[in-house]
Amino acid sequence: MANDNYYSNNETSQVCQIYSTEDSFTAFVQALLAAFALASLWVKRLQERPRRKFLTWFLDVSKQAFGACYAHVLNMIISAIIAGNVMGGQTLDDECAWYAINYVIDTTLGLVITIVFLDWLERLATYFNWTSLKNSGVYVGREGLIHWAFQMVAWLIILTLVKVIICVIMWLTSAPLAYIGAILFAPLQSNIRFELLFVMIFFPGVLNVIYFWITDSYLKASGHHEGVHNAEGKELPQVNKDEEMTTVTPYSEMGSNTSADELDRKKDVATYGSTTRPIV
Repeated sequence: MANDNYYSNNETSQVCQIYSTEDSFTAFVQALLAAFALASLWVKRLQERPRRKFLTWFLDVSKQAFGACYAHVLNMIISAIIAGNVMGGQTLDDECAWYAINYVIDTTLGLVITIVFLDWLERLATYFNWTSLKNSGVYVGREGLIHWAFQMVAWLIILTLVKVIICVIMWLTSAPLAYIGAILFAPLQSNIRFELLFVMIFFPGVLNVIYFWITDSYLKASGHHEGVHNAEGKELPQVNKDEEMTTVTPYSEMGSNTSADELDRKKDVATYGSTTRPIV
């Protein structure tokens, strides 16, 4: 098992680790990664039609934020476990390399498994009429926050199941993965801070955005749900042009001696062509 220091005990070699209690640089990198990923969801909201209300979007993003923090911790744990328990004779102590391998599997195979689990959850919620879960992303009414809480718990359970599956797959294939990781990350190990930046920022940056955008599309409400989106782009009711034409008696014709009956007669002539109103 890799030690808790950012650098290894061997002074002649350095091993990149995902987290260190002795170096705040690792925590800064992780916070920067989370901020970048969540900011991408705001850009996604600006492109939506119809656009979610801010509170609805915020609650959707909170599920992603809590899930991302939870998944990040699990990824670090998995990377540390696999780094010290590689099957066969191959070894790879570089936790950053294992984190990168884990991230690629998580955002490809893991994303597919996540979508399958979300689809199963929706089917089960519809079949058993679980109101809180069958309309994901809908938090309308007095029980809105309760629905959000149930959906949050369900999301974290799905993430846990996905991580367990990925951990088993990585452990079973750890020998070839260690061989590949040693070759790919050998050029980066001379500067472990750059390696950490590459693994945590540059490398997962695009993958994070893609993963967040796709999962957000499954977690948010559909466009037909009432009370979820802003009232934008609604067309005004069409008015019949014939109904718009209203004859107004000019002010010049309204003499002081003009009676109400004469005004009505003039209006009938202008409107119907005679003084006789049509029978309705």
